[in-house]
Amino acid sequence: MDNGPHELTEVCEDTINHATVLRYPFQAIDLGWLVEYIDTCLSREERRAAALRILNDFMAFAVLHDDPFLEEATIQLSETMSSKFTDSWPKCARGTTASYDVARCVFELIRSASKCQKMSLGERNEFINNCEKHLKRIENALDSASNIAGKKKACEVLAAALSQVHELRRTPDSCDALGGLLAQLKALFFCYSPCISVYSMFCKANANGTSSYVCSESCPCFAKLKSMYTLFIRDVEKMKVIDCLLMMAVKEEDKFVSRLAEDLFTRFDCRSPFLEKPVRRIQNGALFAARVALFDAYRHVKSMLTDCRASSSSLTPLMENVVLALYIIRREMKDIKGLNEQVAPVEHALATADTAFLRLGSEKAEQHLRTLNGYIVTIFTFLSAPEFHLAVHSRDNRADVAGGKMCGNPKCANDAKNVATCGGCHATSYCGIPCRDEHWEEHKSFCAEMRSRMATPAEIKMADAPIRVLKPVGFK
Repeated sequence: MDNGPHELTEVCEDTINHATVLRYPFQAIDLGWLVEYIDTCLSREERRAAALRILNDFMAFAVLHDDPFLEEATIQLSETMSSKFTDSWPKCARGTTASYDVARCVFELIRSASKCQKMSLGERNEFINNCEKHLKRIENALDSASNIAGKKKACEVLAAALSQVHELRRTPDSCDALGGLLAQLKALFFCYSPCISVYSMFCKANANGTSSYVCSESCPCFAKLKSMYTLFIRDVEKMKVIDCLLMMAVKEEDKFVSRLAEDLFTRFDCRSPFLEKPVRRIQNGALFAARVALFDAYRHVKSMLTDCRASSSSLTPLMENVVLALYIIRREMKDIKGLNEQVAPVEHALATADTAFLRLGSEKAEQHLRTLNGYIVTIFTFLSAPEFHLAVHSRDNRADVAGGKMCGNPKCANDAKNVATCGGCHATSYCGIPCRDEHWEEHKSFCAEMRSRMATPAEIKMADAPIRVLKPVGFK
């Protein structure tokens, strides 16, 4: 247990293991496998609809986390959709892509705005003109439309975005004006995105003042993985796509996406040791494993609810899998600092599962199963907070502001750029030892949580035995 602040450290180039090969999240996503899956495993009528749903998910999570690799994956999949002939990927029904077209337009504006600080004055003025032109076009289309859900909210956000454009035109070098425009563009994007649950994450993060950043070559994950024994980590991009689909399937009760996720599981089983072990080395890999177990429990409970009066012998294996998944989740949460205090809902779910188990095959089981489903969704919602997503870090609010770094001590008035990163969490920076010491009492809980989430995973023990037990001894 730590008794004081960590020393400030920086990774030296000579500690890097150049034999280690790391693909996503440190390299661009290759979607060849996903396009092949859509081409060969889905019916003609489902292909474009599936690609469009995945595109919407990619855009939403890219906007939520400012993820450059998901941005590039969006462009890559969009270009693939455009190049596919309509006979192999038939077009969707008319009117189903209208909101997507607007969301895609705003998405492109967000991409440009995020690069605005590196633009020359002429390029920045060109961006401002282009942004205003597209926003006015969206405004005109919205004025001519009627009875559109969320029209009032979209009008308010559009007006605020145009106001920020005018402010940026007056002061093109203002970081505040650019930040305000970027925030309004993100809010406008979610007015048209069908990913309602991601919008709720976005709103909650803004309300709480929390922030996150994705893994990259400048994050602590890269330095840690590159400075240990030789590793070859791949296929994490498959798990990232599945993770996005899982959250949409459960939080939005999307049956089509749920079926996509289940089908992908059968082809890329992330629970196999060949995939699970590398994924667990990535930030929040253990929480991804917990979401996978929760998704298993969720779909088994949904299956039991469709036929509550089936024989108890046919329902028992499903309930055993639900209970096993809940024990796995409890184990994962107990091992992570900051989550071990949230185990109570899992205990309630286990108690409800025990009660439902005794009533399987009867009418009385239905209400208990619905209660159990509610607990599972509640736990899943908590574990789907933005800072718990795969390959995403949480950070102190004062870190990495407007492309630069600030001292993590809120009481510090020093605007110096020369800051050093905390050697414990690698997420918070300080301008010097006095600020580090002053902020330690407030920072140490965050620091401990980040260290536990970056810990090297324990060896996964595998055993081949046809044993099914309701309460495995190993999970007590």
